[in-house]
Amino acid sequence: MTLSKIQNLPEFNTKQAIRISPNTSVAVTDRILRIIDTKSFQRLRGIRQLSLGERVFPSATHSRFSHALGVYWNVLDYLRQLDQYPVFSSHLKEEDYLAIMLAGLLHDIGHYPFSHQMDNLPLFPKHEELTIALITGELKLFGENLGELIRSLFGIDSERVAALLDHRVPMKGQKALLRQIIDSPLDADKCDYLPRDSYFCGVDLGSSFDRTRLITNLLPDGTGSKIAVHEKGLVSAERFQLARYWMYRSVYWGHTVRSFITMLAHAGSRVQGVREGESWRKKLLGFSDQDFLDWLYEACDDIGRDFISMLNVKRQPYKRLFTISFHHSPLEYHALQQDETRERVLDGLIAWIQKSGVNVPDHHLLWDVPPPYKASKWETFPVILNDGQEVPIENESPVVSALGPAFLHGVRKIRLFYHPSLDDRLAMDRVPSISSLLKL
Repeated sequence: MTLSKIQNLPEFNTKQAIRISPNTSVAVTDRILRIIDTKSFQRLRGIRQLSLGERVFPSATHSRFSHALGVYWNVLDYLRQLDQYPVFSSHLKEEDYLAIMLAGLLHDIGHYPFSHQMDNLPLFPKHEELTIALITGELKLFGENLGELIRSLFGIDSERVAALLDHRVPMKGQKALLRQIIDSPLDADKCDYLPRDSYFCGVDLGSSFDRTRLITNLLPDGTGSKIAVHEKGLVSAERFQLARYWMYRSVYWGHTVRSFITMLAHAGSRVQGVREGESWRKKLLGFSDQDFLDWLYEACDDIGRDFISMLNVKRQPYKRLFTISFHHSPLEYHALQQDETRERVLDGLIAWIQKSGVNVPDHHLLWDVPPPYKASKWETFPVILNDGQEVPIENESPVVSALGPAFLHGVRKIRLFYHPSLDDRLAMDRVPSISSLLKL
């Protein structure tokens, strides 16, 4: 008896397809279309994948809707590849395959506009939590119960889908590998958004890897719990990791994008008169990007409205005053991770500016500080050599082994932005250095 699961699932044998850029036909069945056609899913059309990235890359107007379809397409191909290996397929059921397919399709269902920028603020819920709530049916949007729809269409419990996206739920063995299809160094999520974002931004940085070569060389590791890459696909895996690094350095964390993001987050912190609860969660999920910005303008105080006007109407970003990288200034970089240290720098800088009689409101100087670096942020993965030996990627690839430090040193920069009205003052005199302000 064959161990293959995919031959029994119509999603792998359908002729129906949805066309998405760039040059992709996403195979869909009627029951997958029933999920896609829900209002809860269709709302993703109004949420841009790169949020404020469009202010810097004008053609980056693509949505989370097309990204979700692209991830689903990738998951099907990942399953086709991994299904060949009994260590994977013999330990899983068709229900597990359906669960990871739906998890790929619905992995971003809980995103609201600018959620990556806002959900670090106390008022705004984590999009991951909203995703779980929507999939299980605990949160019903537009009167729809996705949990019941999943059960009726696919015959599986929606909690099985949600668990694959919920890292509070521990998984071992092949279930852990299943989760890695959508969350790992070589996952189907990155395999979509890197080339998609690159294409719509007009850069070639994220599309520099061979997707087919990469996927056809994926396999389970010796434990059956992790995705590995065969030695034949090593170059494609290296290029995949480099694409990720390049996109973070040039697009996702480019200084102008970070300026707009910092301004938006400060506006979000000034929202007034909102009570947390289910109605608030539903309201957020009902917004398109522009709806949210219009609402935020009205919900903020005057300072917050200035931020929104500058990023939404005038396209007037705050400018860089200081950029501190770990590579060039490790002592300053570590010191500036602390709130008290940054306050001391601002106090000294404001005092220096005010010597010329210029008043400096606090909100005219904004810090942008990456969250504390975790080594696991740039995870490694196993490589299966031609002789069957399994080794960590860093043992075979000096390129990948260097990316963790490079990400910390060259991408995760601390920046201090200033309001453009301070241009004249900051151009007139020599601005004190960070080290002098820190008195290190």
